Amino acid sequence: MNIDVKTMGPNERELSLERSWAEMEKDYGLFVRKFARDIELPGFRKGKVPLSLVELKFGPRIDLDFINEKFSGYYGEALKEKKLLPVNDPEITDWSFKKGDPLKITVKFEVMPDWELPKYRDSITLENHQHEIDEEDVQEYLQRLRENAAEVRQVEDGAKSGQHLIANVQELHGESEIINESKDTRIILGQPPFDGDALQQLLGAKAGETREIRLKSQDKDHDHDHLYKLEITAIEEHTLPELNDDFAKTVNPDAENLDDLKAKIRKELEEYWNGQAKHKIEEDIADHFINKMKDVELPASVVKEQAKAIYEDIRKRYPSAPELEEKTISEQYGDTAEKSLKWQLVKNRIVRDEELSVSDADINAYIDEMLKDVKEELRETYGKYYQSPQIKNQLHDDIISKKILDHIKSQAKIKNKTITRKMRMKEAGK
Repeated sequence: MNIDVKTMGPNERELSLERSWAEMEKDYGLFVRKFARDIELPGFRKGKVPLSLVELKFGPRIDLDFINEKFSGYYGEALKEKKLLPVNDPEITDWSFKKGDPLKITVKFEVMPDWELPKYRDSITLENHQHEIDEEDVQEYLQRLRENAAEVRQVEDGAKSGQHLIANVQELHGESEIINESKDTRIILGQPPFDGDALQQLLGAKAGETREIRLKSQDKDHDHDHLYKLEITAIEEHTLPELNDDFAKTVNPDAENLDDLKAKIRKELEEYWNGQAKHKIEEDIADHFINKMKDVELPASVVKEQAKAIYEDIRKRYPSAPELEEKTISEQYGDTAEKSLKWQLVKNRIVRDEELSVSDADINAYIDEMLKDVKEELRETYGKYYQSPQIKNQLHDDIISKKILDHIKSQAKIKNKTITRKMRMKEAGK
């Protein structure tokens, strides 16, 4: 078999193969016999038509069916000989064949690009955020719990400071152009930014009214007003429960008293922000490699399929998400797909180079660690669930990802940075 491969682009290849009749004659004869088993002609029983007559009557169809049956095998041999690994189905651009002549086929397909793993040993600096949780954080959390447990009364006689105003809000440019809008926005009168002049503009408002207010920009670099139109749908008076031991036990039956609830809240906040800090480091690591690979061009077909997979995953988690056409999916999720593919390439290469693996002992230890947070009476049930094949496969992926990140972090320079509540509030206000 003669094989010729041409590079048509960074990832596109054109393969032409020519197989002589002598190489195929035996295969062709066997195929004709199989084909003839289903043929029935006047004067002949099914499968008893002479082969010469079958070929005379069905020659072109036999040639085409023969190519369809044998293409995968011949194509696979050619790929193996040339050590090529396509990432998409081949597109047949030209072919010719009839009994006694060579088979000639030309196909196009895509391959992954050649790329080098970006250097990362002693070349990555990571910032580890260490979040301080202060009393204000705990009090803010308690206030949200009180709000959730509040007794709500509809107000008819006009809004006052401290009450909740529910409105459909439009941000306007000029007097009529709508920049942004939101439905059922909750505004607590008297709390920033709805204090001072903004509060005065909303005092006395009633459900069914429409009011326009101006708010000062929160950006120190841009001193201008924002104009908002509020269609008020409700005014609510919230009576908050008293903050005491009984309240603590109501919102968290495991809390012994209010002080115990505060301690649990502090621990929960610490765990949350520690998780955020860990997630940020992981994002920073992925971004480092993705940025270093900005010149690596991935096959368009692979990026397209990854974009579709991302979109389908979103649709499964959020069934109300709008249906999108294929072109729109590629436009909206193509960039995310390319980044995720490059990060996956990096992880696969590190697993190979560092010979990382996950043993049954690793999985069992991981399960034991998770079961520590499960109530004792439920541990057996959860243990059986975690041991199911599907879940163990997911745990395998989680563990190998952790090993990859731990390896990279062990090669990086890590600087600790303390993050205060004030810093978090400033970041949230951006």
